[in-house]
Amino acid sequence: MNSDTSFKPAFNYYKVGGSLSPEHPSYVKRQADEDLYASLKNGDYCCVFNSRQMGKSSLRVQVRRKLEEEEIRCTSIDMTTIGSSDYTAESFYAGITFELWSGFLNDVSNFYHWWEKHQFLSPLQRLSQFIDKVLLTKLTQSIVIFIDEIDNLIDREPKDEFLEFIRACYNQRADKLKYKRITFCLLGVVTPSDLKDKKEIPFNIGKTIELAGFKFEEAQQSLTKGLSQKVDAPEVVLQEILSWTGGQPFLTQKLCKLIVEKEESTNLNIDLIVQNYIIKNWEFYDDPEHLRTIKNRLLIDKTLAYKRLKTYQQILQNHHIDGDDDTEQIALRLSGLVVKQQGKLKVCNKIYENIFNQNWIEKNLALLPQPIETDINSELKSTKILNYSLLVPIAIILAIISLISLGFSYIVVESKPWNQAYNSNNIGAILECIRICFLLTLEVYVICSEFSEETIQLIQEKKLYLRRRVIYFVGFIFFLMLLFHHFWYGPHQLLGDNQVTTKEYFNQYLLPYICYFPYALINFIVIGVPLSGLSIHVVIEDCNHLSIRIRKYKNYLTQIINKIKQTSNILNLTTQNEIIEQLKQIYWDFSGKIKRPLNLLLGILILIYFDATFSRSTLSNSAYLWTQLFCIFGFMTPTIVLILWGLLAYQKNLEDTIGVLLNFNFVFNEIGNQYSTFNLLKKILMTNILFLTVCIICFLHTIYIIFKF
Repeated sequence: MNSDTSFKPAFNYYKVGGSLSPEHPSYVKRQADEDLYASLKNGDYCCVFNSRQMGKSSLRVQVRRKLEEEEIRCTSIDMTTIGSSDYTAESFYAGITFELWSGFLNDVSNFYHWWEKHQFLSPLQRLSQFIDKVLLTKLTQSIVIFIDEIDNLIDREPKDEFLEFIRACYNQRADKLKYKRITFCLLGVVTPSDLKDKKEIPFNIGKTIELAGFKFEEAQQSLTKGLSQKVDAPEVVLQEILSWTGGQPFLTQKLCKLIVEKEESTNLNIDLIVQNYIIKNWEFYDDPEHLRTIKNRLLIDKTLAYKRLKTYQQILQNHHIDGDDDTEQIALRLSGLVVKQQGKLKVCNKIYENIFNQNWIEKNLALLPQPIETDINSELKSTKILNYSLLVPIAIILAIISLISLGFSYIVVESKPWNQAYNSNNIGAILECIRICFLLTLEVYVICSEFSEETIQLIQEKKLYLRRRVIYFVGFIFFLMLLFHHFWYGPHQLLGDNQVTTKEYFNQYLLPYICYFPYALINFIVIGVPLSGLSIHVVIEDCNHLSIRIRKYKNYLTQIINKIKQTSNILNLTTQNEIIEQLKQIYWDFSGKIKRPLNLLLGILILIYFDATFSRSTLSNSAYLWTQLFCIFGFMTPTIVLILWGLLAYQKNLEDTIGVLLNFNFVFNEIGNQYSTFNLLKKILMTNILFLTVCIICFLHTIYIIFKF
């Protein structure tokens, strides 16, 4: 640091959030600085894995500057800028290669020609050839590649392949000496287990750099300079600050900044400042966001949040527990809420302990679904509910029962009135067979693929007992209606005004309905009631999810506007890209939520068309009416509501985004075109097999009507 940094105004001395520049006076050098610098200079592959806002990016900036002073060439790749989770391998590797090209070579314009010239190679091979034939050939110095935000790679298709490529670069050192000049450093909110491939092979190369909180000896020189202009004993104040923050970098910088901004007296009360500006109304004062990030990370997955909070509750009550690498403990450590020291897990600092206290835990536990008694039972139950290998055989058995029921009612029982009413063309049983097979296939697909999580949620969560009771009640009512229809109303409707003996009534009118009853039971009770109840449940949950997402996004846009107005009237490129990335996430959220009920809706439309054209002659007027009403109100209405509401809500979000960008003179052609509501709907429909099937049916039916008349 330069000696003149002491004259920097205390108000601007500390920086809260974001990476610190190499010259920033409040940067605290830790043991990790020396470890990472020495390891990378030595050519070791390194991993810096920790929770958010622990100073990983600032560490990268500082170490990169020191390496470059040693004439080691460095560049950084931020994985959040390399497309999104849906990008193709071509786009992904092109983005990686472009970042490396622009980071190390001056002639960026030649990249596009080189990439196209090597199209005969796979995207990964092109990246490999660029490293081998271009980068390591043109550059003679050592090279360090920092890959930041590596956690953004986890859910992407090229993850395993890309990590294998990094491993291959390391292994190449044994055969090609030039590969000893290239070194990778991975940084992010992950654990080594997150980077396992599909074969459970861990990413076990590289040295793990431990990134701990600030110690007093490390922070004394950097942080006391800003405090010395405001307090009488800066070292004592710093010790009190660290006693509250536990050395957590973000909170330490924030508390230092609060002291120099808010406190007018040199004899300050730090406990009071922490209570008034951090703990009290913490969600309001949490700007830049830090505490809400921890909360969201703990609670975002409702199926896992209960166990995480229970584990955290044990730590809070016992002050520490034995640390291991189970899922809940790793999630707590990655949230930053707890730290592992000498094999024990404990709460990171007093601020977290006061905010995420026992009352907070109990309040949130009450809102979360309790898991099944043991993990094994929960896993077995989920498997039994959602496993194709179990549901498909059950569906086949139900189909066979339906076929037997149809066979007896249409063929075995020789009822002339029944066949005249529902089998005039001798294809009644065939049409009903097609109908039930389609419905069983649709049900298995929807439960296993589209609504799997919601199915588990609806069955297991205690807070949803009322919805389950409603479904049971509706199912019971329909069962009574089926009994009434098949054992009294249907036979009497078929009988009409005819006068027959009791034996003839049983054989010709009642017996076909008795045989048909298992088919109707499967059709309405086994398929209709669960699917309609599940579709309504999904609509409610998806609307809640999207509403929360919309509110968060609106708050985010409001914060951006206020932040820019307070600083300047210019929307910088970083903020522009951040807004676009946030909109992309909204785009994919809405796409996923709309696509799922759309598949069910299209399937039901196909069924309605089938009933209206082919099966109309096999259903009585009452059965046909009830079937149509059941489809319309049980399936179509809720799904259409969600789809239309989702599209309108997305359009409003898009308009809000464009409005923000328009106010700051940003060209938004990409957003207006690529992420328009029309393109959202087009993307959902054009890749949907059921939609294409509906289009083909409509086309063929139109041709049929034209030629008929």
